[in-house]
Amino acid sequence: METKEAIIKKGEWLLSALKRIGYDLIPTNTILDKTLTGLGATHSEIHSKRNSIIIEPNVTVILGKLNNNENLEAVYEKCTPYNIKKYLQMDIPYRKILCTPESFHKIRKAAEELRINIYKEYFCLFDECEKVTQDIDYRRKIAQPIYDFFKFENKAFVSATPLPMTHKEFERQNFQKIKIKPEYDYKKDLELIVTNSYYKRLKKVLDSMKDSKCICIFFNVTDGINEIIENLGITDYKIFCSQKSVDKLMKRGISKAHSMIDSPLAKYNFFTCRFYSGLDIVLRKHKPDIIMLTDFSSANWTMIDPFTEAIQIQGRFRKTKKDDDITYNSLTHISTINPEIKIRSKEKLDIRISQFIADYNILKERHDKEVNNIRKEAIYDDMKGLKYQELIDERGEINSFSVDNLYNEERVKSYYISAKTLHKAYQDTGFFNVTLNDVTECVGDDDIRKLNTTKQAIERRKILVQLLDKIHNDFENGRISFEDKDSYIKLLGEQTDAQYTIDAYKKIGKKGMENAKYQKGEIDKALKLYEKEQAEILRFSPEVKKAIYEEFKMNVYINKNEIKNTLQAIYDEYGIKFKVKQDTIKDYYDTDNSGSINGGSYKLTAFKFSLVDF
Repeated sequence: METKEAIIKKGEWLLSALKRIGYDLIPTNTILDKTLTGLGATHSEIHSKRNSIIIEPNVTVILGKLNNNENLEAVYEKCTPYNIKKYLQMDIPYRKILCTPESFHKIRKAAEELRINIYKEYFCLFDECEKVTQDIDYRRKIAQPIYDFFKFENKAFVSATPLPMTHKEFERQNFQKIKIKPEYDYKKDLELIVTNSYYKRLKKVLDSMKDSKCICIFFNVTDGINEIIENLGITDYKIFCSQKSVDKLMKRGISKAHSMIDSPLAKYNFFTCRFYSGLDIVLRKHKPDIIMLTDFSSANWTMIDPFTEAIQIQGRFRKTKKDDDITYNSLTHISTINPEIKIRSKEKLDIRISQFIADYNILKERHDKEVNNIRKEAIYDDMKGLKYQELIDERGEINSFSVDNLYNEERVKSYYISAKTLHKAYQDTGFFNVTLNDVTECVGDDDIRKLNTTKQAIERRKILVQLLDKIHNDFENGRISFEDKDSYIKLLGEQTDAQYTIDAYKKIGKKGMENAKYQKGEIDKALKLYEKEQAEILRFSPEVKKAIYEEFKMNVYINKNEIKNTLQAIYDEYGIKFKVKQDTIKDYYDTDNSGSINGGSYKLTAFKFSLVDF
């Protein structure tokens, strides 16, 4: 795909940049990479001298545009066919329709009934186009307009953060990419805080913002938002999320949840990803402090993509003055990490996907050729049961956006294995001046919480061993002191049923626990073997050999029971777990045996070890 660059100068809108490369409007068959949010792409199309259908990711964005412009038609779930037909027949110079992806079919149906060829008469703009790839795993219908989109003679994808797309029509229809290049420094300051004491760190950040008039918190889990409100005792708040989530929160007694932007904002405002995509927020009185949250204990999907979502989040806040480029006070991302997260390489994912597609195509071919309806139905049921069924669209074809979603998911996951990788991802965007504040503790509050909320004993032991091994490694590498080491181990020992695992780890280590598969029976066996091996080592240590040598006289007969009892006492003194027998002394001395009614005696004739050892 050919890429053209268009320079934009400070204070200019998108059309100024496009005019520099010969376009008065957004050109057809284009993926427009704006680089920056708020350049007026949607605004320019709304006011262009042509009929337009603009596909927006959610209703909130549409209604926001509707409030600021006349003669627009909003098409979403609640819109009726009558209203669409009425609008299509209005006597106005140019018709402008904004719709959600899921409701595009309503426009198509209304146009067909009125015999209007929208594919020739309208320009189709797919806004925030990366959302198709990002959201399709849980929002299957977001890609429904794609077949229609490629039928338009004039069309474009647009976003400040487009993702790579592999749909064959982009190449077949000779799409171009236009990259907007700002001719000025547009980087934004961002503090990245990596922690394993999530609530403690969040509370500390919020405490530092106590004088802020408006704090906007972006978090993708409504349950997690509810937990923050309750744990931190927040009262002056509003939550902005989907209507489904509003209903869910209302049942829990949370009355300040909204599916539409509700002004004025509260001191604390929570936004989910379903809400903020493409939304324009203008705060005329106070600039906000922005906090983005990623918490793996809440959900994996709280991960924020530095290349798309982080840029989009900070871009939600728009200028109140033309010459004021700073639209917020601060931008902070508080994140936990997951070093254990499983990431499939591109090569492995290629193999999995290609195998699935091959299996699906074999069944599809059999299904299409089968004439017996019962067999045909059985084959179709097999097709529905295949792995990666979510890759199939409503027409039964492989959905390239679903495939792109799988690669995208692994890409984002790869950033969250360490503070270093997440920091590098932010640096690689070229959009942020990043300050990393890695406050990861050897054992954090999140580690303790995870330990105590894990019910299976085997999983609890795994977590404990990981923490113990981290304590050991941090101490060995000088990252924590001896006092810290003891303090952390004591903390772990205070947790339910933890001491058994701690004691076992001290003896057989992580490798021994892994070999025992963290099963108590196998661990007990390993501990017995360990103690036996340790007893053998201790029994022949220089200290013990010296004690035995100094305790017994040589070349005189000593009662066997007396020898046994004395030897056992020495073992007990040195903590040797070994049951002494009457002939154990022979491990140390050459002996002569003497029979006796008192059980016999031994004469110790020669010590078997060199006296140089001690």
